[in-house]
Amino acid sequence: MNEIDIEHKAHLTAVGQGDGSLADIAGTALILAALDRPGVSFQKYEHHLKILALDLAAQGGQETSAAARAEALAATLYDRHEYTGNEDYYDDLQNANLMSVIDTRRGLPISLSILYIHAARSQGWYVEGLTFPGHFLIRLSGAGPMDGRVILDPFNRGKIMDARGLRQLVRKTSSSDVDLKPDYYQPVTDREILIRLLDNIKIRCLKVSDMGQAINILSRQVLIDPDEIQHHYELGMLLAHVGKDDLAREYLTYCLTQSEKFERNDLIEQQVINTLKSLDKQTHEDRGGIVLRLPEKE
Repeated sequence: MNEIDIEHKAHLTAVGQGDGSLADIAGTALILAALDRPGVSFQKYEHHLKILALDLAAQGGQETSAAARAEALAATLYDRHEYTGNEDYYDDLQNANLMSVIDTRRGLPISLSILYIHAARSQGWYVEGLTFPGHFLIRLSGAGPMDGRVILDPFNRGKIMDARGLRQLVRKTSSSDVDLKPDYYQPVTDREILIRLLDNIKIRCLKVSDMGQAINILSRQVLIDPDEIQHHYELGMLLAHVGKDDLAREYLTYCLTQSEKFERNDLIEQQVINTLKSLDKQTHEDRGGIVLRLPEKE
């Protein structure tokens, strides 16, 4: 497993101790990216974030309507800097690494959204991520109540999404009913955005049985979202699976002390108990039946 250096660990721990909002979501996403690209300088990427802010200011920093702001964002991120979704290699892990996204100008809906959010906030604009199923979207507000709000798809050239487009997106990316539900438009915190970014990496790692990197990702999720017991549970079960018994006991024992956070899911609690009981006698080969509840990719 990769070790997290003291400075980065302190930053991620501070995120975990906060209220979920971040002064610099893109900067934190760069720190997460740097953990998988040790030795790579931040300077190039921090400079690029500043350029995005300056270019958006020149393009339309004084706009007040949500629609005009959205057009300025798309003109800056897509037309000028050529950011778009990586449809050809969607499952490439680098699509969720913000450093790689900046290098290639290609990414996932959620990684591209982080750049759009960064640019919009650099102008003092209000923007938030949404709980839309299967495909991450953002909502941008105008300067006042009469200036409207719009939903954007950074994966698709920063396009403004109308109801018809949203229904088509649900049909394409989800097994859900195509009816648009109020739950789809709930805002998410900055911390939740980063957790969902990491979820995309974790899921891909587990699909190819890269348990070491999945454990790295879960360790970061525990730091930035320590109150979510699911991260501790998944990390403990994976550590048990790879034979890291002492660490597994630590995380799984913690889960038992916080069992009320499992939302009365007795099956998970019983699995934790059974795993703790069997750690001393179970062989590595016997640990292949661990089942984890994971979110969908987006």
